[in-house]
Amino acid sequence: MKQTLSNLLNTIIHLQNLLFTPQKEWERIAAENLGIKQIFLKFTFPLITICSLISFTGVLIRQQGIGIGVSMFFVSLFSLLAGIYTSAKFIEWLLPNFQLQIQSEIIFQLVIYSASIFCLFHGASKLFATYSFLRQICLLTELYFIRVLWIGTGSLLSIPNNKRPGFTIMSSILVIVLPLIFERMFSILFKLPITI
Repeated sequence: MKQTLSNLLNTIIHLQNLLFTPQKEWERIAAENLGIKQIFLKFTFPLITICSLISFTGVLIRQQGIGIGVSMFFVSLFSLLAGIYTSAKFIEWLLPNFQLQIQSEIIFQLVIYSASIFCLFHGASKLFATYSFLRQICLLTELYFIRVLWIGTGSLLSIPNNKRPGFTIMSSILVIVLPLIFERMFSILFKLPITI
């Protein structure tokens, strides 16, 4: 229990710092020496659980029922986990196209920490009705993760400046699209109404 609370607090601190002081936070992240499994256990899983709980809360606020809320919790949980993991794997497979050789742990750090901003605002968007103004603002704010990713590529990767924009665009597209594909797929499996 104590370890879980510590991971949760660490996740919140990382998120806050990535939102407000991304350059300094990326320097701290670069100094971390965590494996992929540790990053998932200490940061990703608590983050995605929080975002899934926010989605669950949004369903309850909109009075859609507890059954749909529980289904939405699991759809959010599985789609974000699968989306982030497959994004990192695809980026790792595409590295030779950029003539780069980067360790898997660094790619996962880059994807997981930058995608945390996307996950946070994606979860927050579920608090509001499908076509509401606030939901659209949350969906637009998800794109802030691209700036965080751009700063992270400079801090974590030794990537030439001429390859950095292409790498960032490719990574951003994967981080945006894959979780949404998984969300649609799991929504169909759980028989949930499909939303953005």
